[in-house]
Amino acid sequence: TTENIEDDWLTLGTDGRTGDKIRTDNGGGGGNGTKDSGPAKTVVCPWGYAALLDRRFEEAIDHFLASVVSSPSTSIPIYPDDGRDDDGIGDMYDGGGNDDADDAGDLRAFFAGPRRTSLVSDLSFNHLDSATSNVTKLTSDMSFSQYSRRSIDTNLSSFRSMLDGEDIATTTEEEEDRRECLQLPSDATSSALARAYRELAFQTLADQVKGSVRSHPGNEWMFRLEGARDQPLRWSEELMPPTMMMGEEDGKRKGSGPTLLERTPVRMDLSHSCWSDIFFLGMDYPEAARVINCSVDLAVMQGRQGGSDDANAKSIPTPPIECKLQLTTANPGTIRLTSVDLKCTVLLTQVSQAFDYGADYLGLLKAGIVASGIVPPGLEECCRADGKDAPMKDLLSAMMPMNRTDGNDDGCCRYGLELTTNVHNIPKGSRLAVSTNLLGSIIAACMRATSQTSALVGPLLEPERRLVAARAILGEWLGGSGGGWQDSGGLWPGLKLIQGVKSEEGDPEFGVSRGRLLPRHKLFDREEAPEELLAAMEKSLVLVHGGMAQNVGPILEMVTEKYLLREEEEWHARHRSMEILDELLIAFRQSDIKKIAGLVTENFFGPIRTVIPWASNLYTETLITRVRERFGDRFWGFCMHGGMSGGGMGFLFDPEAKADALDELGSIMLRTKGDMESSLPFAMDPVVFDYRVNEFGTVGELCVGEDGVETSGQAAEGDEWQSCAPGHELDELLREKGFDMKEQEQIRSDIRSGLIGLAKNRLSLNSELTDVTPDDVIIIDEDSISNDARKLGLDALKAGSVGVVTLAAGVGSRWTQGAGVVKALNPYCCMGGKHRTFLDVHLAKNRKVSADAGMTIPHVFTTSWMTDPPIRSYVESLEREHRADDTPIFLSRGQSIGLRMIPMVRDLKFLWDEQSHQRLDEQAEKMRESVHSALMGWAQSNGEGADYRDNTPSQCLSPVGHWYEVPNLLLNGTLAKMIRERPQLKTLMLHNIDTIGANVDAAILGSFLETGSTLAYEVVPRCIDDMGGGLCRVDGRPRLVEGLALPSEDDELKFSYYNSLTTWIDIDKLLSKFELNRNDILEHSEKIPHAINAFSRRLPTYVTIKDVKKRWGKGQEDVHPVAQYEKLWGDMSSVKGIECSYFVVTRQRGQQLKDPAQLDGWSRDGSAAYLDSICSW
Repeated sequence: TTENIEDDWLTLGTDGRTGDKIRTDNGGGGGNGTKDSGPAKTVVCPWGYAALLDRRFEEAIDHFLASVVSSPSTSIPIYPDDGRDDDGIGDMYDGGGNDDADDAGDLRAFFAGPRRTSLVSDLSFNHLDSATSNVTKLTSDMSFSQYSRRSIDTNLSSFRSMLDGEDIATTTEEEEDRRECLQLPSDATSSALARAYRELAFQTLADQVKGSVRSHPGNEWMFRLEGARDQPLRWSEELMPPTMMMGEEDGKRKGSGPTLLERTPVRMDLSHSCWSDIFFLGMDYPEAARVINCSVDLAVMQGRQGGSDDANAKSIPTPPIECKLQLTTANPGTIRLTSVDLKCTVLLTQVSQAFDYGADYLGLLKAGIVASGIVPPGLEECCRADGKDAPMKDLLSAMMPMNRTDGNDDGCCRYGLELTTNVHNIPKGSRLAVSTNLLGSIIAACMRATSQTSALVGPLLEPERRLVAARAILGEWLGGSGGGWQDSGGLWPGLKLIQGVKSEEGDPEFGVSRGRLLPRHKLFDREEAPEELLAAMEKSLVLVHGGMAQNVGPILEMVTEKYLLREEEEWHARHRSMEILDELLIAFRQSDIKKIAGLVTENFFGPIRTVIPWASNLYTETLITRVRERFGDRFWGFCMHGGMSGGGMGFLFDPEAKADALDELGSIMLRTKGDMESSLPFAMDPVVFDYRVNEFGTVGELCVGEDGVETSGQAAEGDEWQSCAPGHELDELLREKGFDMKEQEQIRSDIRSGLIGLAKNRLSLNSELTDVTPDDVIIIDEDSISNDARKLGLDALKAGSVGVVTLAAGVGSRWTQGAGVVKALNPYCCMGGKHRTFLDVHLAKNRKVSADAGMTIPHVFTTSWMTDPPIRSYVESLEREHRADDTPIFLSRGQSIGLRMIPMVRDLKFLWDEQSHQRLDEQAEKMRESVHSALMGWAQSNGEGADYRDNTPSQCLSPVGHWYEVPNLLLNGTLAKMIRERPQLKTLMLHNIDTIGANVDAAILGSFLETGSTLAYEVVPRCIDDMGGGLCRVDGRPRLVEGLALPSEDDELKFSYYNSLTTWIDIDKLLSKFELNRNDILEHSEKIPHAINAFSRRLPTYVTIKDVKKRWGKGQEDVHPVAQYEKLWGDMSSVKGIECSYFVVTRQRGQQLKDPAQLDGWSRDGSAAYLDSICSW
């Protein structure tokens, strides 16, 4: 995208104080900054951005660094170290102890940086030396408060520059003033550098893991294979079908050999240890990579949850994972893969099909046969290099035992392979490492079948388990399932300590990382884990699945990022978790279950929540509270399994209370889920498990005849499937809402004919798009706002002439990856000692401004048919409990709904192929391409442009864009009601539900009133992740442009400001643009609908693609791309005759939270603290 760019002069941003444009020579990066009059101006270096998307991270960093301007684009004051220890932290931050430093010339005085732990270089751990004193343990009452810690000053502290060769010149006047000004790159360039460095760090770590997996002993040969007939593996004689040993005439009969059955338990994580089993952490800090892990058999407590006594009698814990392998003449020359629990089967006839992991639900089974060596991964490269595929029959023929003949002299293979898996009654999201242990079970069975183990049946030997575990890691990398190195613990028996190991000479990791990829598994002996311990644990611990199935990926990335940053809190919490593990080992020896319960509870509320607060959630903590209220002292503790809570969890009870807990825990979880179902992403109803410790690990059996053989059409015993078919409910809802099917048919016709679509969203290529000038914007900061403006705004607040409109009609498809919850009610953070929803936060800001002004501010939440009932119920509960204070709250229900459609394949190709996206790691990119291909096939098979109906109504219907939210105030009488109650109402502040830093600021309000504009939009300085449009000049006129409307994606790199959507509205002036007035609103005039319809035709209609989840089975979820149409509020700025102003506000005020992955950065960069400061709880 950057090859045709010829102008080397790049605008990097604006001076934060003057608004002047700055330029620099992109090739050298060291020219003197001057005003730029050239035509090619960019905010983000296009060469760097293109390299960043293409995963050329080091090249991107070079470009971004070269584009850093020598003249200031922004600056912050830095106070040199005065030698005083006045921050309450210690000399390790203040420069104490460095007597040789020159106070006046010490470089620490000129660089800003966050505080880092003094333990950064000490990667050794001794529990006697760890900094326990810096962390206060929780009391036995399991308080939800965070760990107490030393007060850390949030101001920027000074530290020595890490930039090699940096030369900072200072003047005598600066030294005398003892105050310096540190010159920094623009926000855009700084954020681009940060993104590139982060991606480079993660790619480096991923490459280390990938290299270790490929070079692990026993795996290398699979990558060196040059052709299907070079396959060195041979089937075990015992598995060959009987017909293969008969004459040619008998051999024509169909038959099957014995069935190899692998039964595998899952693993239960007892210690957690702050995610120390993440590959990156274990390879960098093996001393801290230690977990206690137990292999368990499971049964769902069916009878306890309303079933029959017979059902309860059948609930005997057994290994929940089964893998069956059989050679058969039924489908010669093929591999048939079947998942009984997923009700899916596929027949592989070509070698390349085994590497198409995203084509169906069986990607994990394909990864298993590849990682086991049956279809060696090296064949994928051979097929790609030769440009032609290899028949699967060639590979299977080569695997015949040496003393057997396939009778394939005629080129035909006489047998095929059938691999069938079944996961019994474990829902997705159990956090019991089902996918990893299923992969291990498949690999173990395949290795047994090809004589890669010493025995065909029975448990595996220790070296064999380690090789299976290594190949399971390979399979996860291939199939994209993810996981840590403790997840394959089900291959081993019983209770064990899994710990990282330092790399040594001869290891593939030696010289690359401090630790090995694979940990060491130490099985506990009877002294370390007495028999009475396991019996006592089974009598006390209740395993559950809470019903939530969330993507743990962002959590694991947050953990890795915090580890790399060596943050003080994270570091001490990690060391405390290591101490807890040592204390657990002592408690195990003593068989002290109550002590174990206290330690795992402290681990959750202490180290885990300190490192990643979002590992917990309101649902989990409410469950703990209700269980404690019900069982009192008989409830001993809580244990989180896996990466985050809400799915797999453990509750420990007094043994005398366990029977009652098994009876009642399911109903407690179900009631709690019902209370929060609209606000949190649940995939299924909660489940209670019974379990027992598995003392064997994965075990192979040989079944002759039909024993234990299930066909692809059979389902697991007791399998209950949840249907998503909406039946007539959707049609009835459409009729109730007066849905216009004629308009739907017209839109469908336009989409299918190509009149509208993603490519048609764009402005004309003849449009001239340029960055705005300093005269187009008003900088909002302490220095730019006059006292008169502040007074004007404060007077308006005191007069009660201002209201707030919060857009809450959406379901946050990006926030929950299409789960369809009410985003306004999602409890996304903890503030003021409690979990807070987006709605809570906005009311808290309103409460503080109202108290400061001495006048309440009416607050409107716009809703849709999807969000109105739960939001209305929530607001009513606030009013009942007097938590809303005196704030006048209005709900504006929107009536317009849209029926989603199956997207056109051309739109999907435009979205995925023609628009720029971050390129993924090589294997992940292959997986994404495979998924995209499958989804395009789904669109074709379901009918492009057809109505999307195969889901629940809430997922089939959509809002029609936030432009309609303001007209809805007129249509449903909400604005009329507000004016009747407060006739002096003149101004509204409209903002999105996730623009959480926006409040009714008196200074900004006064500035808006001074402009005399109809609308004033708030924008923020652009950062690298702010892609999706922004403020620009279109044919010389400043306006907001949506990203999907840009003629070229390169245009976005020119824009200095990103749209926050927060808008100040002059009510009467806006009504006049609709040719309406206050009397029309108060009288509910018939003119209103006609005026809105006429005005709406002046705005563009966009076709967009959204992801929605379709739930099925036991917590399974499909994510489908669907098409919907929208009109957007920002396009009001494009309407001629509407006077618009544009305010540049701080990022803390204008930032939008669209993805949970933003939360950790949001909490660390000062945004969370800022939000707390403008709220009254």
